[in-house]
Amino acid sequence: MFDMYDVYDRCVGLGYHCESTHQIRRITGHDRAHFFDWLDLDFESVVETIAGDFADVLRPGMVEPFSDGLCALDRGSDIRFFHDFHASSGTALTRSDIDRQLDGVRAKFRALAERWRTLARSSAYVLYVHHDAFDELTAADLRRLRLAIATAYPRHRFDLLWLRRTPPPDGGALGPGISWGTVAAAPGRWEGDDAEWDAAFRDVRFAPPPPRPSPEAAPDPSVSPGASATPAPSVTDRSTSV
Repeated sequence: MFDMYDVYDRCVGLGYHCESTHQIRRITGHDRAHFFDWLDLDFESVVETIAGDFADVLRPGMVEPFSDGLCALDRGSDIRFFHDFHASSGTALTRSDIDRQLDGVRAKFRALAERWRTLARSSAYVLYVHHDAFDELTAADLRRLRLAIATAYPRHRFDLLWLRRTPPPDGGALGPGISWGTVAAAPGRWEGDDAEWDAAFRDVRFAPPPPRPSPEAAPDPSVSPGASATPAPSVTDRSTSV
């Protein structure tokens, strides 16, 4: 599946939901947040968000309560935010809760989008992982995702790992730079099955995590100057997950 000499500098999740974020952090030891971490989103949202350079995410007037107020749905990107907006009372989000918190959440995701661009334009060799949790995709879909990333960042060195519950019937049609593996479901456990994920990553090698910056270090260069008049919420801490 992987060249035994490949060593990836980063492993970045591309959804579907929190299971992939939890497992990637557990396996690699890298806990720095990336744009698609802890989100609930469909494959098309990933492709369109990357191809559109994140421009359609969290536009004012496009975010509303969803699933009886359990999350916020961004109609512009069809991304469901379970952890970034918080109900002012009870458990159900209201439109006023979302409107009041939107600027802060937008600042966080602008910083994460810039972090994505910085990584994709660097010399880092990245493994992107998409967890196809319901075995819905085809090899053509994964080729389309790879093309979207390569088109946006022509010099980017990266591969894709497509993880499904069962082997894909068209796995031989993936083409270069894309591999597949399987991770069986773990009913009742949102984190997934550790042994299954360990097996899927058995042949993948990663560079050790970089040292954490000292408290006196300069501000994170991934945050665009002037992006927000107030500090953006943390984009490194682990969120509660579903």
